Amino acid sequence: MEAHRSYERFEKGHHVAAGGELPNHAQMAAAAVAVIACLLAVATFFANEALKEVITGETHGAAASARLENNRVKIDIAKGNASLLRVLGAARHGAAAKARVHEARVVNQLGPADAHLTEEIEAHSNEVDHANSQHLVYELAEVGFEVGIVLASISIIARRRWLLGAAGAAAMAGVALLAVGLLFI
Repeated sequence: MEAHRSYERFEKGHHVAAGGELPNHAQMAAAAVAVIACLLAVATFFANEALKEVITGETHGAAASARLENNRVKIDIAKGNASLLRVLGAARHGAAAKARVHEARVVNQLGPADAHLTEEIEAHSNEVDHANSQHLVYELAEVGFEVGIVLASISIIARRRWLLGAAGAAAMAGVALLAVGLLFI
């Protein structure tokens, strides 16, 4: 029975020394820091993946844009060749037929390729916009988790439970943003 009383006195003394806080506050805050740090790692991973998607989308968009410009140069050359052949067609019999071949190439081959490349560039642009939006939301989630970690750490030092509550609120904001990034964007 004496050991039980000694333990109760120790608990009471620890409670008073902690400024009225419960004795397991430090353990709870440390566990909160660990959980929030795990969530921070997840948010950081998703933010990095979104950033990779942005870079890849921009690269593919730039390549499609270069192909589009190349195709447009080919269209201009084919149209110029057709015009020259039409002018020369008055003097030469086969020139008018060659002009029609160049014009048909523009209509049948280069024109559709131009439209396809324009659509491809637009698709890459939409993908980049989507990934940029996700990246922003994931970064904001990271901020919420980082603030939560700081507040939980300070609550250990200051021995104030309300700081641990604020850390939980900041972490919940981070969780909400992480969910928005995963589910809605």
